[in-house]
Parts: sequence; structure tokens; C-alpha cells
Amino acid sequence: MKENLRRVGLSLLVALVSGSWALAGDLFVAPQGRDDGPGTAERPLATLAGAREAVRRLKRERGDQDITVHIAGGTYRLSETLVFGLDDSAAPGRTITYAAAAGQQPVFTAGRPVTGWQRVTDDPPRLPPAARGKLWQAPLPAGLERANMLFDAQGALPRARTAPLAHKRPARSWHGNEQEHTTLPLDPRTAAEIHPAGGAEVRVIGAAPWTMNILPVASVDAASGLVRLGASSTYALARPRFGFGADTVWIENTFAALDQPGEWVLDAGNKRVYLYPRGPEPTPDIEAAGLVELLRVEGRIDRDGPADQPVRGLVFRGLTFTHGGRYEQAGRTGWGLQHDWERFDSPTALIRLRGAEQCAVERCRLVHSGGTGIRLDLHAQRNRVTDNEIAELGGAGVLLAGYGPGLKDVNRDNEVARNHIHHVGLQWWHCVGIWAWQSGHNRIAHNHVHHVPYTGIAVTGRIVWDRAGQGECSRTVRWNDVGQAAGDLKWDQREKFLHARRNVVEHNDIHHVMETMHDGNGIYVSGAGRDNVVRGNFLHDVTSRAVTEGIRCDDDQNETLIEFNVVWRFGHFGTGICSKGRNHIVNNIVACPQGPVQRGMISLEPDRWRDHAGSRVQRNILYAVGPNQPFQFRGVIAQGKNPPIEKIDADHNVYFNARDARAGDDYLAWARRHGRELHSIQADPLLADVAGGDFRLKDDSPALKLGIQPIVLRAGIPH
Repeated sequence: MKENLRRVGLSLLVALVSGSWALAGDLFVAPQGRDDGPGTAERPLATLAGAREAVRRLKRERGDQDITVHIAGGTYRLSETLVFGLDDSAAPGRTITYAAAAGQQPVFTAGRPVTGWQRVTDDPPRLPPAARGKLWQAPLPAGLERANMLFDAQGALPRARTAPLAHKRPARSWHGNEQEHTTLPLDPRTAAEIHPAGGAEVRVIGAAPWTMNILPVASVDAASGLVRLGASSTYALARPRFGFGADTVWIENTFAALDQPGEWVLDAGNKRVYLYPRGPEPTPDIEAAGLVELLRVEGRIDRDGPADQPVRGLVFRGLTFTHGGRYEQAGRTGWGLQHDWERFDSPTALIRLRGAEQCAVERCRLVHSGGTGIRLDLHAQRNRVTDNEIAELGGAGVLLAGYGPGLKDVNRDNEVARNHIHHVGLQWWHCVGIWAWQSGHNRIAHNHVHHVPYTGIAVTGRIVWDRAGQGECSRTVRWNDVGQAAGDLKWDQREKFLHARRNVVEHNDIHHVMETMHDGNGIYVSGAGRDNVVRGNFLHDVTSRAVTEGIRCDDDQNETLIEFNVVWRFGHFGTGICSKGRNHIVNNIVACPQGPVQRGMISLEPDRWRDHAGSRVQRNILYAVGPNQPFQFRGVIAQGKNPPIEKIDADHNVYFNARDARAGDDYLAWARRHGRELHSIQADPLLADVAGGDFRLKDDSPALKLGIQPIVLRAGIPH
């Protein structure tokens, strides 16, 4: 049988090159090949590692040429991360491509089959009635000490998790005291059901509802219900603020929660997996994740020095990467990226480019894994992440993460385009679809991002300037570059250290984000450098009742241009565009909020670092459809906490409420008393079909007379 399969695989490869000729720089890989073979179509190699070694030999023998490794369909199991280093670079101006053979689907997996299933004869204590007599158990695959992700052919199997539990501790502040980071009070009856030795974990949204943690249980005081944790939380373990709701605690990996078919528990002490199968018995396709990071391109990194030596010219095309594990965040104080949404310089993704230039990941699938899809770390320039599907992941879709604040600006000029990113953040609910942190001059364009528990796209560099290393991102700061007083400097003086500048985020289609967390956005820019552009994006159909804004320039953000975007049917909170600081909102459409707008369809909000002086709010169309949908949030400005409206260039805007033709009179009268909005009007802008999502302007639209340019949406993946 194996010999027949081998012949089929070889014949497929031969067929792919029949009728033509294989170039001198071509190599071939197939699951039934041999790494001691020549790598021809007739006698292919067996693994990508074998191909890497063969490419090195080919480079030594033939020097300067393009090389293509054709990979046949089938499953390739990885027991360790496959690393491409400086010896694997292409020659200057050349590429080395690892590509799926035509019409083939090679799959690289970190999954290790779970075998040896036996029916459980004595049910564990506290097992719910629904699962009694139905459990099966098996040992962890050899070599694995733990497993936090199991998969079958349908995707990730859910780990047993309790129903949501209520916080018993009120939030007195964001961070509370030390005890509020390492203990969690629960009802004693609930606490008594936790088995710490089995590897139970707490999944929790604490005081700040824009971050969640997964923390190991160290011990339980069954009498008092106090749970002691084996790591510290990001924020106080207390009831979330902003009215998010108290029921945001879950206990995972406990037999007391194992009550649904498909769920499982790992008894970590005994290294055994317990499964309540979907059918009468476990299927043979069940696998445990053995790695988080499957593939890494890594140059020579000098983290403390001025320069790195990157790998160049590698292309990965048409490959599938899957069944990676969930990374851990606990114990990374000061190294977490903003609010601990991800980790600095860490192996958290299926594919990682760390010290790479002119490399590409294109037309690949990164699916069904517990971590992030692709990350570009530290030195990463002129790389391409294009035309991929990134889905069903526990972490972020794509992360670009440079060096911390300082003078080493080497994560830049990359392209993230035409990717389909959906259903990510399934383990870490605060993860972002695409995130550029301390990374600049990138183009993030024509991506389709949807069904994300938190923000769609982010460009940030927010830092807690804490030399003690306890604040968020504080250990990433290059203190020898920035000096003692960096956190006390004004933004203009600090901007040279903030490398998330001059990014272009354009023509992305973003919808159904903010499905779980609170206080997030479709597109988010905060603590970054100058001259970021958010252009031509379509943000729509977000039903979240949390604090949700379409496009937001948050704290410590200035000189961002927001233009030609459409924000439509966005969120219960209702704000289409928010700005803190000096940013510019020009020629956008904000239409059809889904309920009462809490602040304004455009909202200028306070910032402790800088006021709004010099901001432009010009040539926008704001189209309300119901009561309690104010056009602009002016309460803070009116109260004198920000500069008077005279310092904001607001004019040539169109305000219209389809339910109340005179809804804008009060606002315009107020603005004109301060010499602003002198040419703005309240009128129907005559959009072609706003209810149906057609935002073209009719020929007689009054908006055209104000100089408003029509918006022709080209968002999302071009067809």
C-alpha cells in the first residue's frame, strides 16, 4: 500500500513537469520522497528541511540563480520549528521559492496524533451527569509535556470551560493592589470544583475590558473560595469598568465543566487527555499541538546594537500551516505589547520573519491554530504578506513588531495586502486582525477582515515609560537612546522614537469586529508617529453594544490623516470617527448608526498630552437615521477642557438626519457663534442608496457644491 502511494505521489510530480523541462534550479519534495535522494521530480526529497539542505548545496555548486522548490500535496509533520538562516538567503536580486506544486495542497502541521484511546471505567469526581459513562482517555503523544490545543478534522476541539462566573471584587482602579493581580475570590462551591494539579486555568476579563488573561491556578482555598494564581494579570482581577458586566470569569480544563460532546480536559499531572467524543468513540484524526511556531526566517539579530544582518529573498507560496499551539502570556511583565495584546519578539506565530528583507508569504493558508498567523519581528523590511487566508486562529492575524522606542527604526516598508483574515483571536480575545506596533512606512491595503473579537486593524506605539520595567511595553524601551525623561517629553519631542509612522492603511473591508471585548475599534491608531494615513476603508455592520468606534485616533496620537472612508451601520456606541490630539478628518461618510450615539458621529475627545489645536474636520457627510444621534461630540470642548472650537478648522461639512430635518441646527448655530462651520449645511446629501450601501452622490447633491469629492469604494480583496 505504501509503495502504491509513493508511486502515485511521484507520478503526480512527474506529470507536473511533463511536456516541459525542469529548470536547473528546480527541486522537488513529496511525502513519499527521501531526503537522501537527488530532489528530482522522479526522486523527490521528503521534507522541507531536506529541501533547505539541498538548496544550500545547489547554491554552492551553481551560485547566482533563482531556485524553486516544488512541494507536492500531502501532510508534512513538523516536530521542531523549521529555521531558515543566513545560509539560506537568495543571491542578490534572486529568489528562492518554496511553493506548492501546481494544483497541489501541501499541509505543514505541528499536530501529533493522539492514540491509544481507552474508555474511562471510573468517572472522575465532579463530572457532570451528561458526560458520565461517556469519557475516553489517552496518553499525551510521546515527547509532549503539556497540550493546550486539540484538533480534529473539523478544527479546534473546545477545552472544557465553565459558564461565565461573576467577579466578587469591585474595581477601585485599573491596576488595584498586588493581591488583586494574583488572587481571585470565587464562590467556595465553585472553587472547590477546581483541581489545580490537573492544570486548571482561569480565563478572565478584569478591570480593563480591553484586555483578557489566561492564568494558571496555583492553589485553591476551598473554605474561603480564594483562588491563588501562578502568574500576574495585566489589570486588577475585578469587575470590569465601563459597565461591561461582571460575569467575565471562566474556569477551564476542569472536569466539573466537561459537559458537552467534543470537549476535553488534560490531566497535566498524569499527562492524560480525557475526551467526551462527539460520536460513540474518538475519531482517529485527533491531534495535539506540539509547536506554536512552525517556520522561522531568522537573520543575525543584535538586539542591543545598531544593526542586524537579515535573510533575503525567500518566498513561501501556496502552502498550508496548521495545528499550532496556543502561546502563553503569563510571566511577561513589561514585555507585553500594548495592554498585553501580544508579546515582544516572541515565537507566538505559525510563521515568523525575524531579521528578514524582501521575503514573501503569499497565497498561503494559516488556519486552525492556537497562536498568531504571521509576525514580522525586529528587523523586517520590504517583505510581502499577500493573498493569504488567515483564519480560525487563537491569536492575531498579522503582527509587525519592531524594536521598542529608540533610534533603531528597522521594521518598515512592508506590504500586507489582499489577505482574508477572519475568525482570529479565538483564544486571546483582545487580539487584532492586523497590527503594526513600532513599525512604519508600511502599506496595509485591500484586506478583508471580519469576525474578530476585538479591533480590526491597529497602528500603535503606546508605551508606559517606566524604567523599573513594570509598565506595559516598558522593557522594550531602548533607554540608552531615549534618555531619562522620555515619558515627560511632549509628543513632538518623542516622535523620533515612535516608529509607527507614515503607514498607509487603505481600501480595507472591515466588518463584524468587536464581537467580544470592550472599548475597541474598526481601525485604531494610538501612540504612533506622524503622517499615518487611513484612506478609503469600508467599516460596516458591527452590532457590538460595547464601546466601539469606527476609526479612532486614541491617546498620544497626532498628525494622522483620515480621508475617503465610509463608516456605515457601525456599533451600538455609534461613533464613526474619534480623534484625540491634532488629527485631520477629511472627506469621509459616517452613516446609519445602529442606535443612540453616546458621544457623536464624529467625536473630538480629551487627551492628557495634547489638545486638538490645528485639527481639520472638513468636507465630511454625516447621515443620521434616528433620534439621539448627535453629529459631533462637543461637550468637552464647550466645557473648556480642550481648546476652544476656534482652534479647530471645521467647515464645508454636510449634516443630515433622515428622521429630523432640523437636527443639526443647534450644533451649527453653536459652532457659528465661535466662527466655525460657516459654510457647512444641514441638507440631504442625496446619496444614491444609503440604506443599501450605495454611497455615490447624485448629480444634484449639495455636497458637490461644498467641494466634497465622491467616494468610490474599492475596499477589500479585488476580484
